[in-house]
Amino acid sequence: MIRTGIFGGTFDPVHYGHIRLAETAYNELSLDKVIFMPAYIPPHKADNIVSDWEHRVNMLKLAISDIPYFNISFLEKELQGRSYTARTLSILKEKYEALVFIMGADSFMNLDGWYHPQEIFNNAEIACACRDKEDRAVLLAKADEYCSRYGGVSHILDMVKFDASSTCIRENIRNRKRCDGIIPEKVLEYIKENGLYYET
Repeated sequence: MIRTGIFGGTFDPVHYGHIRLAETAYNELSLDKVIFMPAYIPPHKADNIVSDWEHRVNMLKLAISDIPYFNISFLEKELQGRSYTARTLSILKEKYEALVFIMGADSFMNLDGWYHPQEIFNNAEIACACRDKEDRAVLLAKADEYCSRYGGVSHILDMVKFDASSTCIRENIRNRKRCDGIIPEKVLEYIKENGLYYET
C-alpha cells in the first residue's frame, strides 16, 4: 500500500523545522512521499495578514527542490475560499490509498477544535511532532482521547527541538536579525529579493 504524507500549513515562511518534521515522518512512518499543502486562506489566520500564496509556494519550491520524495500540491488554491483540512483530505482520499496528515504539537493539541475533526480522522492517520520528553506524555494522553472519541490512529514523532517558528523568523527579518541555520539559504535570498517581512 502506498502511504502518502500530507503536510498542511501556512509556510510563511517555510523553515528547517518544517523540513525536519517532514523528513522524520517520511522515515519513521515508511512514507512513499510527502506532499506539502500550503493553505490558500488559513481559517485560523483569516483576519491576519498572510503573505501572498504565490510567494509562500515559491519559497516551498526552493526549500524542497533537492528532495525527490517531497512535492507540493496546489489543491487548496484550486478549491478557493478558506482552507479546511477536513475538506482537503476527503478529496485527497479519493486519489491516494493511505494518507498521513503531518502536524506540529500545538495544532495536534487543538485538533478537536478544527472544522469537522471526525472527518479528518476518518480519512487520515495523524503524525504529530514531539519536541521534548515532557511533551510526550501529554501528547500520548491526547492521542488516546482522540482515539476514544474519533477512532483512527495518531503517531507521536520524537523530534530534535527546533527553537524557531515562522512568526519568530518574520520578526527577526523585520528587525534585521540573522536567520542562519533556521531557514534555507535559497529561501532567505528569495525573501530579501522580494522584500518580504520587512514592513510591519
